[in-house]
Amino acid sequence: MNLVELKEKLILGNIPKRWYSLDEGLKPDACILHKNYSLWEYFYLDEKGERHELTIFSNEEKAFDFLWKKMEDQAKIFKIHNLHSGK
Repeated sequence: MNLVELKEKLILGNIPKRWYSLDEGLKPDACILHKNYSLWEYFYLDEKGERHELTIFSNEEKAFDFLWKKMEDQAKIFKIHNLHSGK
């Protein structure tokens, strides 16, 4: 998928913007997708500023697909947690 398609999916999926950054700088406690020259870097930035799960992609389509899958998985976990906590 391309950037426009990813952004549309994120909006339609009601994914909170605080959960991710699409080459928009660093956000604590978020999934970051950053273009570094010709490569795309994915990582989770924790609240202490430490990077986890660093994954490198050679093309944007794979990077965007990967981020979308992460957001889908996170949304499922969030919904299950809210169901069990009564929210």
